[in-house]
Amino acid sequence: EVKNMRKTIMTMLLMFLSVVMMYGYADAISGVCSNCHTMHDSQNGAAVASGGPFNQLLNAGCVACHTAATAKTSTYGAPAVLHSTQPSGQGASYTNAGGDFYWVNAAETAATAKKGHNVIDLAGVTAKDTNMPNLTPPGWAPAATTGFTFADVADGEAAWTSQLTCAGKYGCHGSHTNAGSFEGVNGAHHNNSNGQLATASTVGNSFRFLGGIKGLENADWNWGETATTHNEYYGVNYTADRSAGANYGSKDTISFLCAECHGVFHATIDADATSGTPWVRHPTDINLPDSGGYDDYNSDNGDNSEGNYSLEAPVARPTVPATSSATVVAGGSGATGAIVMCLSCHRAHGSPEDDLLRWTYSSMVAGGGNTTSCLFY
Repeated sequence: EVKNMRKTIMTMLLMFLSVVMMYGYADAISGVCSNCHTMHDSQNGAAVASGGPFNQLLNAGCVACHTAATAKTSTYGAPAVLHSTQPSGQGASYTNAGGDFYWVNAAETAATAKKGHNVIDLAGVTAKDTNMPNLTPPGWAPAATTGFTFADVADGEAAWTSQLTCAGKYGCHGSHTNAGSFEGVNGAHHNNSNGQLATASTVGNSFRFLGGIKGLENADWNWGETATTHNEYYGVNYTADRSAGANYGSKDTISFLCAECHGVFHATIDADATSGTPWVRHPTDINLPDSGGYDDYNSDNGDNSEGNYSLEAPVARPTVPATSSATVVAGGSGATGAIVMCLSCHRAHGSPEDDLLRWTYSSMVAGGGNTTSCLFY
């Protein structure tokens, strides 16, 4: 009788756990546990996880899980951020939205170091960026991003004592409360939401696991991006004084993500904080104005009307939309508004261009009708 009672209790507990998991993880990773995890990292006398064992009983680390030869996803079904074969370009059918670590993961030189973020998790990145004097990111300004819900990057230390990682204290993804990449995103894969992410109160319901950042996730990671179907990034028209050291107010935009490590570039855009001119750094989180040629965004027709959403120079929206749109309204508001952001010019992971740019900077010609750059008119 006691045995039957124990069996009944165990069955009820398992049923309850199943209901809880189904309810809480409706949009989360599902499937066979062994696709991602190993119990003991040993099978038939050999290690299961190459390079392991890894935290959270994983079969692979962040990079291995997100590596593919040429496809958009890895054998684990994860979006590829590192291709083992050189992509023929960047953007649709070549790389996912963040670009690719391929170029920075190549044999490390001063030239390749310019092509992407030097994440220490990458096998080809063995040391700090050879173009930098130390581990501290260029433009590091901890005073510009203090008080972040998911903790301040590097604990706000004056000079970094560790190299950039995928996630965690010195990383971009997850929470900065925890030291390592695994700890930074712990649990997020099993508790993630997708689509329109306008809350960003947890790592799991934040845009691409970027703790606290809002946005609309494209289900295809922009691999098949078009002017109509793509990620939508969140931005604000931030008009407050952004002089050096000012604490930046909006901590949920995609440009704030970049500011967490490059705060000077984000906070200090004006030579004169009173008049807002002239620019000393490229403005981010600011409306694309409906004037001065900018109202001709992505259009060569010369009639002062916008073209479709540009995949070469995308914009953020002042509202997180429910669906992506090809409509861009310079000076507008809401789901079709246009906010200049860091990703209007750069890729998050890497690109074949210096400084992770979306185009070849050295070939841009003012007034030359170059439509594959930020020169819209």
